[in-house]
Amino acid sequence: MNSSIAVYPSVQWRQQTVLWAEYLEKAGEYGFGEVFSSIHLPELALEDQVEMLEELARLTNHLGMELTVDIGGGEIDQLLADSQMCARVRSAGIGLLRLDYGFCTEQAGALYNRLGIKGFVVNASIYDREEAEAVKRNLTAIDSRMELRACHNFYPRPETGLDREFFNEQNRIFAELGLITYACIPGKSHPRQPLGLGLPTLEEHRQMDLERVCVEVVCSPGIGGVMAADEFFNETELACVARAVKREPLTLRIRLEAGVGQVEQELILGTSHHIRYDSNRQVLRSRTSREMSRIGGKVAPGLTGERRSGMVTVDNERYGRYSSEVQILLADLEADSRVNCCGQISEEDMWKLDFYRQGFDYQFQEITEIGEGISSGAI
Repeated sequence: MNSSIAVYPSVQWRQQTVLWAEYLEKAGEYGFGEVFSSIHLPELALEDQVEMLEELARLTNHLGMELTVDIGGGEIDQLLADSQMCARVRSAGIGLLRLDYGFCTEQAGALYNRLGIKGFVVNASIYDREEAEAVKRNLTAIDSRMELRACHNFYPRPETGLDREFFNEQNRIFAELGLITYACIPGKSHPRQPLGLGLPTLEEHRQMDLERVCVEVVCSPGIGGVMAADEFFNETELACVARAVKREPLTLRIRLEAGVGQVEQELILGTSHHIRYDSNRQVLRSRTSREMSRIGGKVAPGLTGERRSGMVTVDNERYGRYSSEVQILLADLEADSRVNCCGQISEEDMWKLDFYRQGFDYQFQEITEIGEGISSGAI
């Protein structure tokens, strides 16, 4: 899956170039290979924006990152009317242009040929199926070899982001047209001004925990790329996006029951758990624990009370060949003398259990209360 960061023009851009360089380098360390920017800012003259673009392109090219630039109708006319400006943009070496409102096929053809770009990114949020088909047909008529992608809008103003049903339908349209589609993830540490309320594609993501946003976006059908849309994600945020893109194991915080044996602790805490794909709506079965059971000790009967949703259990030796299997409950079940009740997953982490069929494994992190605080650890 592709991942991109955003760097935006501003009146003070010359004072930010060192910050840009540091940000791009740090993002690259976390696997981000693309940068998104714009020459679509009314506060800056086009010549100033092109100068900014040249500097940003120099930094991205030095790091081997690909630069995509957003451009609107007014800027397209200005750029095409100035051959010297076109030459400067061509020399900068940008990868793709994102075409926003107000372009025609003739303009796109002129941009493609005069700027030496490899293709275009179209707006995934504004076209119905018939319009999307026409946009693809018209652009590929310029050159059938050009690269075409789609990217959703981001929405600075609250209450204007996309709803899930519409988002999924748009993704389906562009997937069927063979285009990689990107969605935008909002940041918390440096939300873009003037509103400072995040730049999500989906409205429900505006106030949501970042880890959940990242996981939901990368698992959305039809999505092939993510953009960290707010400027200057901090390192924790970059790492959060990167983990989701790489589908690294999700952490489940668990409070173990008193008296849980060493064998059960090793089975639960000692590894990442791959859930069987054929698990059902009652229990998620750890395939990893079955493999561990072949070399582990016997599991003696322990606490075998009523099983509740969110509980982690281990089958004991009364279950014969199933002994040592770790399960996560998704529903309340009655007590079973063959099943040890070992701990309860934090309610805040229960949403993660929806993604075991999307390539995510799970690792448990023990929670222990110390006074009024909470600390966590694992063996």
